[in-house]
Amino acid sequence: MYDDLGLAVPLSEVMADADLGLEQVGGPTDDVLVHSVGTTELSDPAPYVMPGELLLTSGMGLPAGRAQLGVYVARLAEVGIAAIGIGIQPVLDEVPPQLVHACEQHGLRLLRLPPRTPFAAVSQSFSHAMARRAQGEFEREAQAQGALVGAAGGADPIRGIVRQLARWIDSSVVLMDPEGNQLAVGGRAQPAPVLQIMREHAATLQHADSDHAAAAAFGTRLHVRLHAVPTGSAAGSRLILGVAGGEAPTLSQRRTIASCLWLLAVLVSPRYTLDARVEGIGALVRLLSGTAGADLDAMLRRGAGAAGEHWVVVRGRTAVLAHSPRARDTSVDVATLRTLLRTPYLDVRGNQLTALIPCRADTPPTPPADADRLGWILGYSAPTSFDALSGARAQADRALTKAISRDQPAHVHREARMTLDALADAAERPAFARSVLAPLGDPEVEPARSLISTLHLWLGSHGSSDRTARALEIHRNTVRNRLAQLSAALEVDLDDPDTRATLWLATSWLGSPGGS
Repeated sequence: MYDDLGLAVPLSEVMADADLGLEQVGGPTDDVLVHSVGTTELSDPAPYVMPGELLLTSGMGLPAGRAQLGVYVARLAEVGIAAIGIGIQPVLDEVPPQLVHACEQHGLRLLRLPPRTPFAAVSQSFSHAMARRAQGEFEREAQAQGALVGAAGGADPIRGIVRQLARWIDSSVVLMDPEGNQLAVGGRAQPAPVLQIMREHAATLQHADSDHAAAAAFGTRLHVRLHAVPTGSAAGSRLILGVAGGEAPTLSQRRTIASCLWLLAVLVSPRYTLDARVEGIGALVRLLSGTAGADLDAMLRRGAGAAGEHWVVVRGRTAVLAHSPRARDTSVDVATLRTLLRTPYLDVRGNQLTALIPCRADTPPTPPADADRLGWILGYSAPTSFDALSGARAQADRALTKAISRDQPAHVHREARMTLDALADAAERPAFARSVLAPLGDPEVEPARSLISTLHLWLGSHGSSDRTARALEIHRNTVRNRLAQLSAALEVDLDDPDTRATLWLATSWLGSPGGS
């Protein structure tokens, strides 16, 4: 039973039982783990003992000669038993000095059992110690599972679960996406070679037949084990949970890991992520339609477990990753983005996302460092009150446009005091913009809409046709054709700095229409 749990008792704990009166008389003085207690009177018990065993004998089968006694001890030391215990009387009056010498020579601990200490008493004391440890393991396992469930119900469930797992199994834990990027980390950080081992095994597990497949790599002082987290998506993508520790996990720890895997599978399942998306979509629809109220603000804050009185709107778009061989998987994207952005409120539609992040006015969220590696470009609004989120959406759109045009992974909107915006009244800016761009036609109707969008991105990217093309996902020749149309329609020289400044203000004040 206890072997299945992977439990053991330190030899010092067995010797601490004063009723036994055990005394170490030879061998190393450092502590060792005892996995079992056995008795023998054989002259060569080595074939019948186990590593970690405390072997008790009355000395009846001990060899008589010094050389033979050395062989006896050497064979037991080679097996890796924890210690030899010699009972005093009725066979031996005292521990033989030759046995002490042999144990010292071969590094095997030697214990003296005083008269009238039955071997059964040692076994019973060891069993009681194991039972106490097993009870402690069960209690710790229950506490660990409670902590995991609590983390799953928090505002940042995936990261919270990974951190709790690392704490309760005393190991390093990393959760990776299907391409080996780190989504969440718990415990001590592992060096680059260990992370590389994890990534290599992660690639193997992506194609394993079983959802519960796992791979293991062993070193002299490190045990690495990886588990596939099934997402249930039609694309078959999996997240990979890597666990690294000094020893192989016990059965109790493996059960805790299994609980973690189950919770993660639920969190990234299509049904769960769909529920989260529906909630986020519903909130966004009410916000953008102008029907949001205090009840929605309170509801969202309760759902996110959030404090503070402000929100940030995030707008995002996928970037084409040259190294990425996989197609986008919405189920995995939603789960990972919820983790990266630290909010349950997001809507992913194709290659675009919208998210709401609760925060305090003085501590706005910062863009995650991993977003660009996962293939997302993000625009962040400034923190704003709940009733002004429509304006924050426009800020986030402009920030996203700047991130794309400047080839940045993310851009955060910040109110600047010293800008040209201060030179014109807010009510007059749209009129100025429409006047400058009037030759193009209605800015909300094609082809003017696409021309103005192209012009704004081109100006924001400092006249780079290639970056503008990537941002709009069109060919660079199409960008050049549109610029030629703009130059002709507006009758301007687009290389002139004054013209560029005027057009930048016009397209900014008009509001950069989306689309290509």
